[in-house]
Amino acid sequence: MLRSGDGRARVRPWWNDPSVAQLTFIDHGVVPASPILRVWLSELRARGFSSVRTGAVTDAGADVLHRQGFATLQALQLLDLSLIGWRPPRVPDGVPLHSRRLRTREFETAAGVDLDAFTAPWAIDRDGIEETCAATPAHRARTITRTLQLRVPIDPDDTAPPPQEPLAGYAVTGRADHHGYLQRLAVHPNCQGQGVGLSLTLDSLIWMQRRRLTRAVVNTHTDNDVALALYQRVGFRVLPQGLSVLVRRLDDV
Repeated sequence: MLRSGDGRARVRPWWNDPSVAQLTFIDHGVVPASPILRVWLSELRARGFSSVRTGAVTDAGADVLHRQGFATLQALQLLDLSLIGWRPPRVPDGVPLHSRRLRTREFETAAGVDLDAFTAPWAIDRDGIEETCAATPAHRARTITRTLQLRVPIDPDDTAPPPQEPLAGYAVTGRADHHGYLQRLAVHPNCQGQGVGLSLTLDSLIWMQRRRLTRAVVNTHTDNDVALALYQRVGFRVLPQGLSVLVRRLDDV
């Protein structure tokens, strides 16, 4: 953990390359002033990291980071939805699909779905899912499973656990104050177009509304047309401001 009077950040090696520091700003994502950032970057280099990449930050935070030599790695589109008076849209028969709680012991499997959905540069691992769940005071983690095509007869004398049913997708929803956040949504490529993403999104929004939250927020890649169409279908609107993920080498700190 890195701390200053301006804010805090969580640091861990990025799962796809341990020489890269994953820097996640907490306390509402506040990016500290440039002098504090310089101290933090020096500390990261002293720990042996060769570069650093951030979590998603606001435009204002990105401006501060750009002044410290960061470059934009990924641009994200921010969307919001007023939950006051919101009603779920009409959906095809069979949607929403049944979802259930995503258990902690399934986070590794969910991370595999995330990797298949987003590929290595943008996927999160098991620890990333745990951090996503812990990012807000309250959260809801749900999954939809794929039906196994082959059912193995159960031997009453067999003590091995039954085969785990594969996950079609998962979602993590957070709550902070009066706002809800669809923090992560991943659907396995083999299950896309089957109502999995729509079902998990509706589950998240209904959960928020039942808790009297007033606003829902989500972000996605600016070029993810499928996700943008899904979110706008249920009532989200695109905001003029966005979010960014940034990266910086540490060899000149």
